[in-house]
Amino acid sequence: MPPKQQPKKWKAPKGPKPIQRKNKNTIGLGRAIKSARQKENAVEFLPDGEMRYTTEKHEADWVKLRSVTQESALDEFLSTAELADKDFSADRHSNVKIIRMDSGNDSATTQGLSISNEKRELLNAKQREHARELIVPRRPAWDPDMTKYQLERRENDAFLEWRRKLAHLQESDEELLLTPFERNIEVWKQLWRVVERSDLVVQIVDARDPLLFRSMDLEKYVKELDDRKQNLLLVNKADLLTRKQRITWAKYFLSRGIDFTFYSALKANQLLALQEEHGEDYQHEEIQEEDTSDGEVDAEIDAEVLESIKILTIAQLEDLFLSKAPKEPLMPPLPGQSPMIQIGLVGYPNVGKSSTINSLVGAKKVSVSSTPGKTKHFQTIKLSDRVLLCDCPGLVFPNFAYSKGELVCNGVLPIDQLRDYIGPCTLVAERIPKYYLEAVYGIHIKTRMAGEGEEQAPPTAQELLVAYARARGYMTQGFGSADESRASRYVLKDYVNGKLLYINPPPHLEDDRPFTKEECQEFNKELYVFERLPESRQEQLREALKTKSSDDFDLARDLAQLTFSAHIGAKDGAEATSVTHGGKQAALYNAADDVDREFFQMNGVQGKLTSPFHKNQVADGKSKKHNKGNKKMKRKAERNAGLQAYE
Repeated sequence: MPPKQQPKKWKAPKGPKPIQRKNKNTIGLGRAIKSARQKENAVEFLPDGEMRYTTEKHEADWVKLRSVTQESALDEFLSTAELADKDFSADRHSNVKIIRMDSGNDSATTQGLSISNEKRELLNAKQREHARELIVPRRPAWDPDMTKYQLERRENDAFLEWRRKLAHLQESDEELLLTPFERNIEVWKQLWRVVERSDLVVQIVDARDPLLFRSMDLEKYVKELDDRKQNLLLVNKADLLTRKQRITWAKYFLSRGIDFTFYSALKANQLLALQEEHGEDYQHEEIQEEDTSDGEVDAEIDAEVLESIKILTIAQLEDLFLSKAPKEPLMPPLPGQSPMIQIGLVGYPNVGKSSTINSLVGAKKVSVSSTPGKTKHFQTIKLSDRVLLCDCPGLVFPNFAYSKGELVCNGVLPIDQLRDYIGPCTLVAERIPKYYLEAVYGIHIKTRMAGEGEEQAPPTAQELLVAYARARGYMTQGFGSADESRASRYVLKDYVNGKLLYINPPPHLEDDRPFTKEECQEFNKELYVFERLPESRQEQLREALKTKSSDDFDLARDLAQLTFSAHIGAKDGAEATSVTHGGKQAALYNAADDVDREFFQMNGVQGKLTSPFHKNQVADGKSKKHNKGNKKMKRKAERNAGLQAYE
């Protein structure tokens, strides 16, 4: 009998074999990290058998060239140790104390609060005394036989010594306020390269405060490298100044022997756009300046001053560069290239270097941004067959200031990264008149009441920001108070862009004393008139004035009687109220007003006495001593009434 076959075990049917497909995403995060780690500690064998390795981190260029103007105590300690090439280790049992370089100075001067004229004059005298110590770092001497590491070591030592001198200057006198300055050596290396190769170094400054943006030591450094090199001060944004203000500044520059010129990159670029639209015939029409001169006054002004206050055209600026630069290039050309005159453009961030280059070239060759520090590398642009422009990254030079808020108001520090907005906004509220702020924004700023015999003080930063935030409906979450931080960004950007305009006057010609607050207000008086308002606000004011019978309208005197944001005028002699959003919880908090209201008004509660208190007695002759007894008497009376009704 044949053996019985065992049944076969069931097996799952075999499908098609899986095809191993290659991953198209060959670059992943894990591979990138692995590759970076291998490059950091890569080992290289030279042909002679020598082994070399490096532990340096390979950072991107934009990381190396990022601007660093402010550092915390720990970051400053680490950067100093890196420059000194010192290694350190932390011990958990040791007591380490980090001392702030600014000694925690939070006085009114550093925070941007108001200071008196006497205090300002005293600080100015100290600043002039120590002005020579505000130096820029020099590149140390080098020769082609040096290795890369030797040159870097020498540059780091020189840069560290420069930082120590500035720190010693700041510690020598607590009242001297040193502005934030560039602390990244890689950015200063870009300046060294531009100055070394340029025949003419042009410092571009903002016309609203030229002395803050000018570095006197940079001009000395240019002459130290080669006495044939020339300096020029280009006062950009000159269209923001009135004719009288340009005359005042021209007299100061000429008295100090400073080579300068007025220019407006914004108007020049606008002219280029009009030329592309309508042709070259627009050139002579649009560049002509509005004639506001006075013949009698001009006769008393020197002819050199009248010639120097002109805002140059693009062609005139090119001719000025060629006339100021040496006749022959100082730097020998590369093999196979023709010699070219090189002009370096240097200045603070956001003063208009890139816009100036675009106007000279005639097309947008350099990217422009309102954020300070857009340009990272120095770049060369060929202007003609003979001229080469060198654009240096924006550099914050060490300088003296009365408050840290001045750098924010001058557009040096980015507003979006600002933490303390009270200081800069206090400067804005002090410099711009209250009626002009109300006219520009269409708001009414409620200020504190002036005491007896006191003049009405300018609005505080909180009063300005609360009025602006309530008018725009900017509220915080939760309780719904006015969002002052958000309002401050809009107000400060309007100030930086020139919508809220303020021009710093030059020091006195006789003794370099700064102008007092009253003199500054007189210097800027012509800026705060009806004709300087935006077109939209002028139209709203004209509509609001139709309800008024008065013809002689004065912006400073009569604006309080208009609610022109809603096109409704207030009654004669009455002050208009602003249109706000957010309710009473968004109103300005004033502790003094709350105390007065509670003490004198008692929140509207009034006592009315109809008869003497000793005559107020109950009908049965017993006085109401306790509420408990009154309730018992009432219940007893109700029971008696019920029994009588039942019977």
